[in-house]
Amino acid sequence: MAPGDRVRYRAVREQARIGGGGNSDPGTAALGPGTTPAGTAAPTTGPAVVIEHPGLQSLLQDLGRPGHGDLGVSAAGAADEDSARQANRIVGNAPGAAVIETLLGGLRLRAREHQVLALAGAEAPAVITAVAGGLPADRAVARRTPFALYDGETLEIGEPAAGLRTYVAVRGGLEADVVLGSRSTDTMSGLGPAPLVAGTEVPVGTRAGYAAVGSDEPPLRRMPRAGATTELRVVPGPRGDWFGPTGVDRLAGQDWLVTDQSNRIGVRLAVSQDGTPGAGKPLERIRDGELASEGAVAGALQVPPSGLPVLFLADHPVTGGYPVIGVVVPEDLTLAAQLPPGSRVRFVLTTPPETTPPATISSETVPERTDP
Repeated sequence: MAPGDRVRYRAVREQARIGGGGNSDPGTAALGPGTTPAGTAAPTTGPAVVIEHPGLQSLLQDLGRPGHGDLGVSAAGAADEDSARQANRIVGNAPGAAVIETLLGGLRLRAREHQVLALAGAEAPAVITAVAGGLPADRAVARRTPFALYDGETLEIGEPAAGLRTYVAVRGGLEADVVLGSRSTDTMSGLGPAPLVAGTEVPVGTRAGYAAVGSDEPPLRRMPRAGATTELRVVPGPRGDWFGPTGVDRLAGQDWLVTDQSNRIGVRLAVSQDGTPGAGKPLERIRDGELASEGAVAGALQVPPSGLPVLFLADHPVTGGYPVIGVVVPEDLTLAAQLPPGSRVRFVLTTPPETTPPATISSETVPERTDP
């Protein structure tokens, strides 16, 4: 329903029936075929990965559910979409296949039946623990290369040396109920599969027709590190007038510190002092009053009254009431999603790319129709 729609209630008590669960239950039928209220797939006995420990946070993600802003639903999807695509490409999946997005390491999962996996994103070490007394023995896993995880073996991902989020792709894709066209978990609205917990069994797809397993790939980019500075390009506006030229210059003229209060909704920034008194200052408004709520996009730098910007990521709200001083260009958002706490950001002002207007055809150049 959308604002302005008319609603009429109709009494149906005499038609109500208590179902046995699944789609026979009137309370869940509206969710769509094969969908449960929790948004997770039912346990199966086929090929799967079994979560033994989820680490700090592990979620199922694909390329998201764009196009539902009018319903108050953000696109969600993998925060670092490029790394999710890379992991899928290496194992021969379609780009939109669901993967596991895990935060700061600690994920431990076990294979049920033989699987082919790949890791991309953060520079995190990973180790396979073999089945007791079996072959091959315990071994380290290389990033951005396909590898086998045999039935009963366990994969454990360690703390990244650089970057924040690691993506685990399994050949065949990970299965979960589809909500509004996506298997992604939206931490803002709660749509999609629940966060992975110990004991969760994630089925692996078995459909035929996948591409060949890929070969080793180089890193897509240099991952951010704690203590290092990462540059992000920003297009000023649309509410730069709330801060004036001085505010915009301050945004780009100093480093900002990534705090541990950041998440998939947004990166919360603080002033980076670097031990120098007065080295950095919060942004200051030059206008009084409050801004009416406006549409929000991924990459928006919203500035609350504290003057400390928040950089919106994949699970951002669809509207916001604080002025947006600039927007990070889409090409740099995947880098922003890999910023670990303690890293620094330097914003570089840029201009949006020029667009070529569509060609027009005058009536003089349109050939006359000739009937055969």
